[in-house]
Amino acid sequence: MVKTYIKFLEPYEKELSKKIKKEGLVITVSGNSGSGKSLGAKSIAKTFNLKHVKAGEILRELAKMKKISVVKMSEIREPEVDYKMDKRSLKLAMEGNVVLDARLSGWVAGDWADVKIFYECPLDVKTKRVAKRDNISVEEALERLKKRDEQDHEKYQKLYDIDSFDKSIYDIIINNEKLTLEEAKIVPVKLVREFLKRKKN
Repeated sequence: MVKTYIKFLEPYEKELSKKIKKEGLVITVSGNSGSGKSLGAKSIAKTFNLKHVKAGEILRELAKMKKISVVKMSEIREPEVDYKMDKRSLKLAMEGNVVLDARLSGWVAGDWADVKIFYECPLDVKTKRVAKRDNISVEEALERLKKRDEQDHEKYQKLYDIDSFDKSIYDIIINNEKLTLEEAKIVPVKLVREFLKRKKN
């Protein structure tokens, strides 16, 4: 049975489904640059006792296998790198007990995920956050955010023929514009609990 939303991954999924049995929860957390998704993902993983896997960690894993630096791996980012990262994400989703924290994790995991979350936040708020986080000017942060989001959107359209800006695939959409640090940890957990309860009933 096909569960991933990415056609390219279907043959790999079919192959894996013969030898993998999902156990426990799978939650995907997606969002654009600076949306604050990683804090929420970390909190969810801790509460539900799940492994928290970020896209960057998968990239590091692949870089280690190739015996090159993560920076070099990021620079390469040929389609093959994305294919490998997404295959790794799908395998993790099919195994279970994980929070997948990546832009495309909802699309990759598809119906293997029990909950698919998308984080959104106004551009001006994200820009200030990224500028502060990376110690750069607001102008530079804005340019970087716009460029990254546009590039990723174009890339996913080209690689997989999907619209990564389409939010209709998600179960929960969190706007964290006004959430305090404490609320940013509590709110996603609360929403996941409520969603799982509704799903069960």
